[in-house]
Amino acid sequence: MNRIGRNIVISILSLGMALGLGACGGSTSVASSASENGTAESSTVSATTTASTPGEEAQLSDTSSSKLDNVISESVTTGSSTDANTGTGLAKEDQLPEGTDLSDISIAFVVSDLSNPFFAKLVDKMKAYADEKGFQFTAQECIEDSDKIDAIENFTSSGTDVIIVHVSNADALKNAALNAEKQGVRVISYDTDIEGTSAFVGIDNHEYGYAIGKNAAEWINETFDPSEEVKVGVCTYPDFPFLVVREQGIEDALNDISPNAKVVVSAKAGETPGGVDVGDAWVQSNPDLNVVVGINDSGVLGVYQAFKAAGLTNNDKIGFFGGDAVDEALSAIKEGGAFKATVSTNMLLHYEYFLDAACTLAINGKLENREILFPLTKVDISNVDEYIENNQ
Repeated sequence: MNRIGRNIVISILSLGMALGLGACGGSTSVASSASENGTAESSTVSATTTASTPGEEAQLSDTSSSKLDNVISESVTTGSSTDANTGTGLAKEDQLPEGTDLSDISIAFVVSDLSNPFFAKLVDKMKAYADEKGFQFTAQECIEDSDKIDAIENFTSSGTDVIIVHVSNADALKNAALNAEKQGVRVISYDTDIEGTSAFVGIDNHEYGYAIGKNAAEWINETFDPSEEVKVGVCTYPDFPFLVVREQGIEDALNDISPNAKVVVSAKAGETPGGVDVGDAWVQSNPDLNVVVGINDSGVLGVYQAFKAAGLTNNDKIGFFGGDAVDEALSAIKEGGAFKATVSTNMLLHYEYFLDAACTLAINGKLENREILFPLTKVDISNVDEYIENNQ
């Protein structure tokens, strides 16, 4: 199946600072190993090698709002609904029989940022799943691409069966990943696909951005007359190509669905502290913004905090829209105020996609369906309580 951004790869020459969906800082490994009695022991140790940040290929395609109606699952209780690209989860032919012995399987996760609550939760859930199923699991936090390469090489030389890699820069990591494959170690690309690896698990970033933008555009249409110009501020993060793809999806949705929306200001804001700085500046330069929308929740939350502190959120003509469904965004939505909606990728609800695919690869050596996409879910005031309950 063709994915957005598969054919043109944009390399990142310089990667830095921590970002919720990308770069990270630190060097911690969390290991889980099955013991003889079927329980698991875990430990946290320091690691000398760490790895990279997210960057991605960027070839954009048109995505209509009708397509996104199929992509965004209206169900928050499961992720089993089909999306526009593929069925979600592991294909039936790739599922292992119940009771398969997994005790000899070792899986490593090269993850970008354990200081980010999303990744910390993801690793915790993956570790618990490994404990339950009885296979060995290690997560290693990495910052730079060079560190990710070292981690892939180290896990390969140590005989790890499957390596899941949070790919920031497909070009930079390709040789290490394909070399691991040549040596019999199966590699799962996460977030950005590396052609030639055994599997890809993630989302379509253009469609993800389109889903975020669609939430904002539909609110605009419900709130404003078509003759009114609606002023929009966009939180971007141009350092990473996959986030540029996501930003383009946001803008495409606004253009397609709400032509009276006008982007009057944009700024780099992928973390809450940076978002607060941007928000403080916008309070001064653009206090009449009607919409703030961004590539994730974290940056938008920062702007939201600044506008709230300035008393600019106490009206029905301003709305904030993000993605990732982080706890702070869910809390803000529950308040019923200006933070209107987020989009969940359901990765925390369906973290087992990674590990089920890895176990199947370890045993069978391949997947019949190598691409596994998470379903997208809109979360707003109508379903936030249900979403929170189902994601405890």
